[in-house]
Amino acid sequence: MNNSPLSDLLSPLQLEHAARCIEQAQSIAIITHQNPDGDALGSSLAMRHFLLSLGKHTVTNIVPTSFPDFLAWLPGLDSVIQYEQQPEAAAAALREADLVICTDLGESTRVAALSPVLTERFDSYTASRTSVNSANSALLIIDHHLSRVCTDQPEQIAYPECASASELVFRLAYQLGKLSLTPDFATCIYTGMMTDTGNFSYNSCHPEMYSIIAMLLTTGINKDTIYDRVFNAWNADRMRLVGYCLYHKMKLFPEYRTALITLNRREMYRFNAKSGDMEGIVNMPLQIKDIYYSVFMREDKIPPHQIPDAGGAKVKAKISFRSQGDRPVNKLAHEVFRGGGHMNASGGEYFGSVDEAAQKFIETMPRYMQKE
Repeated sequence: MNNSPLSDLLSPLQLEHAARCIEQAQSIAIITHQNPDGDALGSSLAMRHFLLSLGKHTVTNIVPTSFPDFLAWLPGLDSVIQYEQQPEAAAAALREADLVICTDLGESTRVAALSPVLTERFDSYTASRTSVNSANSALLIIDHHLSRVCTDQPEQIAYPECASASELVFRLAYQLGKLSLTPDFATCIYTGMMTDTGNFSYNSCHPEMYSIIAMLLTTGINKDTIYDRVFNAWNADRMRLVGYCLYHKMKLFPEYRTALITLNRREMYRFNAKSGDMEGIVNMPLQIKDIYYSVFMREDKIPPHQIPDAGGAKVKAKISFRSQGDRPVNKLAHEVFRGGGHMNASGGEYFGSVDEAAQKFIETMPRYMQKE
């Protein structure tokens, strides 16, 4: 009888690949996706703490873009290299590492201006699988989104049924038999799991999730303090921005059970909005009775690496999609807005203003939102 509180989710092939990559590497770079959220930072920093516990001394964490202020307290974040502040150091660390670990990330295109460098690693890794191992080709993906690399290469760790990449980092350490439960590791894992489930309000019905939480709490971390630091850390401008979005900017489409909120750059400037201030706004309309779909669009500058693809557009709309129950939004995000994600939580983008993106959404909504 197996008395373990956790099932063996990861396969022997995945465990063997991860163990070999980690054991052979002298220098390791950990990278997560652009605009990192709690799970992106939590999983990448937890991976850092795990590797340090194994005696790996040269571990570099990289984020392609800035992160929200309400996550700046996470243990280990002071050692992270931000590409926007240190582009040469970030690119060099990624290119020269013996092993690159991607957490909450399975596509090389989701790291903003670092995409060409990460694509080199992905291509080198793919080539090395059919030839003699080459230098700087080792790659380990730990993600809870489907991607082509993980679909084609089953040794990589990708489980869309998991609510967070942080849970997968925990399971990797646990199944390798090398879990070192420290408060710093536990804090990062808990933060990632908590934020990617909306404080365990969605995608959080699997019993083993709470077995992991119970183990994390044995380290003495205070989950209430973590919640307070993440969800109760807004300033007055952010609160006024939320009020403006809900009162002035929210449009309801009752026949499609859908809410839409848009913000242009002028409006964000009015409320001094910065990275992270829009976090969670997309979820708020789902609290309205009989609203099952929510879409939030905000206007942003087009970064240099996307200018060739922008078709002359000066701005783009960054889009978040949310839904409830068995109502998918990932198909819409993928087919119309260059994105993707989970069935109930996806993202996308549109080259053009938020008004143009909103019109595109309204035109295509009847094909994707169920009339009920």
